[in-house]
Amino acid sequence: MSESLKPGAMRDFTNSNHGRRRVRRSRRGILLLEAVLALAIAGILLVTIMWIVDGALEMSNEMADDGRQHMTQEALIAFLGRNFSQLPGNAEMELLRNDAGSHFLSDLTFQNVPTSFSWSGQALSAEAVQISTVPTRSGDLDVVLRYYEEAILDDSDSTANVNAEPVAEIILLRDVFWFEWWARDGRAVNDEDQGYTETWDVQGRLPIQMELRVKFDENSDEIVHHFWLPPKLNPETVMRSQRRAAPQQRQGAGGRGSSGRDSGRGSSGRDSGRGRDGGGDRRGGGGSSRTRSTPPASGGGSRPGPPGPGAPGR
Repeated sequence: MSESLKPGAMRDFTNSNHGRRRVRRSRRGILLLEAVLALAIAGILLVTIMWIVDGALEMSNEMADDGRQHMTQEALIAFLGRNFSQLPGNAEMELLRNDAGSHFLSDLTFQNVPTSFSWSGQALSAEAVQISTVPTRSGDLDVVLRYYEEAILDDSDSTANVNAEPVAEIILLRDVFWFEWWARDGRAVNDEDQGYTETWDVQGRLPIQMELRVKFDENSDEIVHHFWLPPKLNPETVMRSQRRAAPQQRQGAGGRGSSGRDSGRGSSGRDSGRGRDGGGDRRGGGGSSRTRSTPPASGGGSRPGPPGPGAPGR
């Protein structure tokens, strides 16, 4: 027989069911908040990792760019040093400087320097080479190498074509803060004040040293590099001196040959004269020569015979 439930007991049972539903709903709400927080934390971590990776990649790219720039700078210094040391004796050089306000623009020109290069698959040779600084829009300088097929400097063999255009142009360095040349005269080596000059236009003579002052960017240190130009003989001067000396050598050789022939003739005549006189002396008995000649064979002849007995010895 089932017991009847009291009204109060029914209300308690209903309240307990409502309480369980509230606990389940509150537990579901806590789980959703945790998921949202977890997603937010994961997003923050992901953004942080991406930021770190991006910074590391940017730093590695900057280091790679700095390494390439440093290698380019070292290659330029080596290129300049090698070409300065190999300049021939008849090379002509000119250094010009122009004040552009914030920078000094320079043009360093070489002529009579054997230079060959390949441009667009074609082999070309340059009569003159020029290293110039060109201002850029950013306010820095580009170092440009120009090749000319015509002479742009006056020398002993050619006249300068001031309107000549370069046949090729190569940018050696970009965005350099400054790039300045100084030439040192070999005749004023002991004078520190007069030794270095901003310009050079001496024809037929090269400086003994070139000084390069370069600052690659505003925050870098200034680099000073010296290039020695060893003195060399001018092949044109040597050829001219040899051409001048050749006729004199031929005349000297001809004079020595004629004097030798004349002396030979004179000596033979004198010897023959002495031979005849000596024969007379021997016949006269007054000869006293120390060298004895071989007596001629018996049987006559034009030469006199040996003296007879009792005659004084020869």
